[in-house]
Amino acid sequence: MRVLHTSDWHIGRRFKGIDLLEYQRKALEWLIGLIKREQVDVLCVSGDVYDAPRPSAEAVRLFNEMFQRLGLMEVNGHRLQIIFTPGNHDSAERLGFGAALMLPNVHMRCDIADIATPIMVDSADGEQLAIYALPYLDPDLARPALQGLLNGADVLSSSAKVSDSAESDTQSGLEAPQLSVSGESDTQSGFETSQLSVSAESDKRRETNTIRRSHEGVIRAALQLITADLAARRKANPKLNAMLMAHVFVSGATASDSERNITVGGVDSVPAELFSNSGLDYLALGHLHRPQKITIPTKPTTESQFHLDRTPQARYSGSLLAYSFSESQTPPVEGNGKSVVLLDFTDGHLAKPRIMPVKSGEPPFVQIKGTMDDVLGPLAEQYRNMWVSITVQVPELPHGAYQKIDRAYTHALEKNFDYSQRTQSQESRKMVDLKQATDEMDVLRDFVKFSLSRTPTDKEERVLRDAMETVRKNAGKEVAQ
Repeated sequence: MRVLHTSDWHIGRRFKGIDLLEYQRKALEWLIGLIKREQVDVLCVSGDVYDAPRPSAEAVRLFNEMFQRLGLMEVNGHRLQIIFTPGNHDSAERLGFGAALMLPNVHMRCDIADIATPIMVDSADGEQLAIYALPYLDPDLARPALQGLLNGADVLSSSAKVSDSAESDTQSGLEAPQLSVSGESDTQSGFETSQLSVSAESDKRRETNTIRRSHEGVIRAALQLITADLAARRKANPKLNAMLMAHVFVSGATASDSERNITVGGVDSVPAELFSNSGLDYLALGHLHRPQKITIPTKPTTESQFHLDRTPQARYSGSLLAYSFSESQTPPVEGNGKSVVLLDFTDGHLAKPRIMPVKSGEPPFVQIKGTMDDVLGPLAEQYRNMWVSITVQVPELPHGAYQKIDRAYTHALEKNFDYSQRTQSQESRKMVDLKQATDEMDVLRDFVKFSLSRTPTDKEERVLRDAMETVRKNAGKEVAQ
């Protein structure tokens, strides 16, 4: 059984004003080719299919085209199994629209109620793989649904215990209870006592299973449901392989600048040790855009949360494209080091994952830092046609700096100026004191003095005054309207 783990397609995303659909198309075309070449049985996309809850028409058209081609692909004599889950950028309702009408090999797992029901995939030689798929679980939105699932599971468990106990008493040949003095049977009285006991136990369990308002809390609750289902399936098939798709920030991972913050109550990560002894073979993680392996510690079974006999391998496949300069590679490389993960499950065992570099044609990202002479000289010769973020070290902003940089580079997408080389006298300057200012020009003059350690020239004074008059006129028009 061969599985391809991907995530964070972010179809429709732009970078510094540049439309990336061309590169996203190339990446998805390459992905389809990889599936054919490697005879992949299952494609997993662990969240953030789109970049926004309401994607643009162009983004929807691209996804629809690729989605149709993937859905009709045949591998090893059967249809490619495809599993999508929504991430924190997607709208679960919109992504999952029409899921019930889709082809049987396409699975849009957007409903919390389905998290403990795996997609069961059969291989040609009779092996099975259970794939559990978690939509992104926002703690505030997911807790009520998860709490209901947990409570329902506890009530069912308690009811089963009562039923088993009653059946045991009957089989043991106990004498029929006698009529009590009050006219009620001891059977009824005993049953009421049993009900009270079960109710108390159920209340205690509910209190224990109350989900905390955090990402750890909702993932823990989901794992309680998933591991219970997996344990039952392993009794029937001890060699059953199992994996979990999850869009979450696991502790120990390295983030980049392009992920949207998912902090709740100041906490955004889930401890890696939570997945210890969960019985899973692999965690197909999404959310972080940097491809990376996550180490899940193995604990003694008695000390783990779930007490099962397997601890998973775990990876973030990363995004198909780079979406921030923090994802740049050294040395720079086309595609910016993005990859997907190929997994082979055989006879209850997961082989070492294979990392496949994505071929998207996305230009190399480069972060450059130096003096103005460095940036306009040897660095420009080396990185002229790449996508660059430039930080210039200067004591003050040089005249025409932006224009000079734009002439030297085809795509200077970020221009920053580092004034750390200012003299000690420059560093000791104070910001404008608004209480001492008599008009707007005083504020502007003091700002120039603060920024450049000198007063504005006559030409700069005229520019500042013209800008101030323009602002006044526009403000007057807004008031009149």
